[in-house]
Amino acid sequence: MLDFQTIPGQNAIKRHFQAAVRSDRVSHAYILEGPAGMGRNALAVMFAGLLLCERGGPVPCGTCHACRQVLAGTHPDLIRVTHEKPKLIAVGEIREQLSAAAAIRPFSGKRRVFIVPDAEKMQPGAQNAALKTIEEPPDYAVIILITESAEALLETIRSRCVILKTRPVPDSEIIALLKGKGVPEETARLAAGFARGNPGQAEEMAASETFRAVCEANFRMFAELPEAGPERIAAEAARIRESYPDLHRFLDFVRMYMRDLLVILKERKPEGLSFPAEETEILRTARSMPLRRAGRILEETEHTADRLRANVNPGLCLEMLLYTMKGKDT
Repeated sequence: MLDFQTIPGQNAIKRHFQAAVRSDRVSHAYILEGPAGMGRNALAVMFAGLLLCERGGPVPCGTCHACRQVLAGTHPDLIRVTHEKPKLIAVGEIREQLSAAAAIRPFSGKRRVFIVPDAEKMQPGAQNAALKTIEEPPDYAVIILITESAEALLETIRSRCVILKTRPVPDSEIIALLKGKGVPEETARLAAGFARGNPGQAEEMAASETFRAVCEANFRMFAELPEAGPERIAAEAARIRESYPDLHRFLDFVRMYMRDLLVILKERKPEGLSFPAEETEILRTARSMPLRRAGRILEETEHTADRLRANVNPGLCLEMLLYTMKGKDT
């Protein structure tokens, strides 16, 4: 379905594309920048559909021959650059699929659209080959470079492109997206909370069989930490490291848990909890935790993040945090 509304968030980019077509001021080259999972590829395809649609309206009609071909990936004037090696795009691939193909006039309609995923993987020679086409493009060509970081591209490429950066999507939109796909609300809230505004990552988490199991192991650990000895703490630190390739994700979990704990302590009818199904267990923990220790745990969480960024031993960082969470203040 060629509908911008199916892509969560990114309203500024959608409006930019629609305004460019409406005013007939489409640039010859764009950079779509942002992490994977933010809808960059879908935005590029939607824009291509908007440019190639036979009806020429403010949105792709989705029903004309051109739109059907875009959806099927068979439109002759929509070229998606591919590469054999997973970590690089070779100069020959850019010359053949972009430079040479751009010299061919559209088979139908007014434009040819070129999408280059993983543009940061272009070798220096490939970037220079792309630059030649971007510097002197045919009037019918529109080139869309998709990348996690525009800084990985030559400054001469960046200066000749319109750079559009994806932005984090509100949790409410991600939750609605997941629920629309049949994900239970609690799992949707959990996934949205950890995804940091990235819908693609939220979908991966919600579909993961291990995601909920890891969360439940964390809940058990938090409840049992006050009685944990050194061996248990060392074992939990090892489990966390195995469960979270990016330990900052675990720190997000701690922040969300502590936020819920403080909300439950302060409000008679807590709303908007990240872990609503765990309210009773969190309340039990909260009753035995003075506010000053809750504050100290949050401070230690931020210190842990700083230490990880400074490349301090991850196991040591986690154990220090867990000992802070274990502490028994009176």
